[in-house]
Amino acid sequence: MRFSLEIALLAAVLTAAIYVPMSLESKFQYWIWLASISITTFLFYGLDKFLARFRTWRIRVPEAVLNAMTLAGGFPGAWVGRFLFRHKTNLREHSGMFAVLVAATLLHGAGIYLYWRFLMR
Repeated sequence: MRFSLEIALLAAVLTAAIYVPMSLESKFQYWIWLASISITTFLFYGLDKFLARFRTWRIRVPEAVLNAMTLAGGFPGAWVGRFLFRHKTNLREHSGMFAVLVAATLLHGAGIYLYWRFLMR
């Protein structure tokens, strides 16, 4: 449990390090957030695949952390990481992760649509 919190904290710090300098007084804050959390999510998918493949350490990135990052806006990085690293692609074992990924994509897609439809007139 403690390791999961440390991994989540590392993800938050890495995302903030990318996001904060770029978003100051920018009208594209949401897009910068999506890019920064997507990069972080992609890196964590790669890290987890590396740890799973080489098993040099007995640690892994918890699925809850990957799902939280995906829901927070890292869905583009999750899709790319999932296919590029061929990680968490077995739907029998990881159907919950796939459902979260699809839900996050639809949720953020709807938000983007509504933003452009009603606020960018």
